[in-house]
Amino acid sequence: MPAAERDQMASASLHALAVNILDLGRSWLWKPERLLRLVNRVTGEEYLQAAAAAGKGTLILAPHLGNWELLNLHICKRYSVTTMYQEHKRVSVNSMVRRARQRGGAKLVPAGAGGVRSVLLALGAGEVVSMLPDQVPPDSCGEFAPLFGEPAYTMTLATNLIQRTGATAIFAVCKRVGGGRYEIGYQPADEDIYSSDSATALAGLNKSIERCVLDCPEQYQWAYKRYKKMPNQDNRKY
Repeated sequence: MPAAERDQMASASLHALAVNILDLGRSWLWKPERLLRLVNRVTGEEYLQAAAAAGKGTLILAPHLGNWELLNLHICKRYSVTTMYQEHKRVSVNSMVRRARQRGGAKLVPAGAGGVRSVLLALGAGEVVSMLPDQVPPDSCGEFAPLFGEPAYTMTLATNLIQRTGATAIFAVCKRVGGGRYEIGYQPADEDIYSSDSATALAGLNKSIERCVLDCPEQYQWAYKRYKKMPNQDNRKY
């Protein structure tokens, strides 16, 4: 991409980040019914319905793109959902986030061994689990895999859950379409995500993330330090 276009996208990305921060107020505080009326269109829901109907467990993977808080409410209105989340160090913030995300009916489980057991049980029972697949995992919980041509330390949790339970992976995005409105899209994961070879599966996971991001790249949360870990074990200076 020419430098001028990159600069333009960087500016649009910072604008989208500011909108995302400001949007947290209504995403966490408005009633779910009021928020869901802001969704103009839903595409690809047949993929989610087919996965849920198969009864093998459905793993919904939503990258840091658009408004994933509203996406969670949309999913919870239709299914019983178990969601993993990262606990905040500040108790007051943690309580607010839990209250906001549970008001739509989601069952929240903290990231960690206990949370993993909960999502394994949910998927084994044929239920729906959702998580953000592009978080930088703790040491020893990931491997490097290409993401937009750069090695990115990628969580192995999602692909391990698929291998252990036979769950179907569906990617989901809630993107802004202007005027304070949204469009939700569901799509099947890249087939490589089901490979028993870890490197192939993680490449398939990241290819699926790329496909989501390319639909509206300015709405991806590039400010999240996705590439902070490097293969030489140094941390990238952001």
